[in-house]
Amino acid sequence: MAEDATNGGGQWDRGDESDIIVALVRSAIIIAIVLSPSLGLMRQTPLEMQIASIVAAVYTLALFIARLSGRWLPAQRILAVLVDLYLITTAVVSWGSGNLNVPDPGAASVQNRIVLFQLYYIVVIVAAMWFGRRGALLTAVGAMSAYVVAEELVAQWQLGALPVMVLLWSNGAPVLLILALVSSYVLRAREMERARGLRLAHELQLARSMQKQMLPDELPDLADYEMAVRLEVARIVSGDLYDLMLVSDDRLLLWVADVAGKGVHGMMHVSMMQSHLRAAGREGLSPAAIAERVNRGVYDAMQPSSFASAVIAQLHLPSGRLTYTNCGHPHPLLLRGGGTDEVVRLNTNTPLVGITLTPGYLQLSTRMQPGDVLVLTTDGVQEAREPGGGMFGEEGLLQVLAELKGASAPVIATTIMQTIRAYSGGDLRDDAVVAVVRRKPERQPTTADGS
Repeated sequence: MAEDATNGGGQWDRGDESDIIVALVRSAIIIAIVLSPSLGLMRQTPLEMQIASIVAAVYTLALFIARLSGRWLPAQRILAVLVDLYLITTAVVSWGSGNLNVPDPGAASVQNRIVLFQLYYIVVIVAAMWFGRRGALLTAVGAMSAYVVAEELVAQWQLGALPVMVLLWSNGAPVLLILALVSSYVLRAREMERARGLRLAHELQLARSMQKQMLPDELPDLADYEMAVRLEVARIVSGDLYDLMLVSDDRLLLWVADVAGKGVHGMMHVSMMQSHLRAAGREGLSPAAIAERVNRGVYDAMQPSSFASAVIAQLHLPSGRLTYTNCGHPHPLLLRGGGTDEVVRLNTNTPLVGITLTPGYLQLSTRMQPGDVLVLTTDGVQEAREPGGGMFGEEGLLQVLAELKGASAPVIATTIMQTIRAYSGGDLRDDAVVAVVRRKPERQPTTADGS
């Protein structure tokens, strides 16, 4: 049995507390053996049992001292198994053995023997946890050998082969061997599952880090416009993406998209789509042409089960002219004057990205006037659900926006996200993006008297 690896050349593995748990069980066994009414108080504790208890107690105390000092005892786990086998075997010699040469060994003696033999099960399970299948089998064989020696000592080496076999069978030796095999396989499967879980968590963390690098660190600082974006990730990795980038001195390109699929597989599609969007955007293409280019670029990779929705818009900053195409995405809302009395829904009735090679994307245009607010979201906003099951919907979004007339873009974006989080009971089921662009109202000219 090879000793498990430790941290830092003999340092205690602080992530594994099994040694302490085993030590506590050992302490409980010592207390139970010494103080049990049927074994201790009603009968004088034999000398060999006292010695075994002292040995086990001293080792356990040394283990706790090592734990407090952050150290690992030499051959710590091998020694722990040997100490426990010694303690249990001594108990069998002292109290549990019955001689088969005696016509009636006594019901109490038989019962004690069965109970004490079952303590070997604990040692075998611990060995399976620490040393795997080979260690568990060796410990089981060692336990049975120690038990046979204990019975022979009591019988003064008068037992024959057949009585020994009967003793082992009647006290559960086959169960001990089966337990060694089963527990080692179960624990191995558990460790493999744990390792897979750790690898997956590591991959997802890497994917989340990659996603953060894909999204813009800062938004453009524009004199006549305010911008804000909020992203709420339902899981570790989001399928939503966005960007707001200046493609010239007077043009802002923005998009919000939602890629079907979660985890690392979905993250690959998100990365691919973001790359195509940025590449096409830097070429100065129109929104519809960008959508066509992106669709061609991602179609083969997304087929047959993945797709994406997207809104791509281009804003001419001096005039406020907004040209857009909507690829099956929730309608962005253009609030005239920042209120909800007049709302323009940006929709072009064109297909999702990645479902056909001939989508025929169209683009329309409108104008953002001073004081107007453009709100773009992914479906995680409208489809946020309260604990009872009702959806937030566009109606809920408009109610929030109605109360935010005149608010800045950061306040609008933050309030919407806080509202849907509270509406969902603090647990969003899907990723959500809120992007807000507000054209600042024109300053009123001042009169000669300063009014």
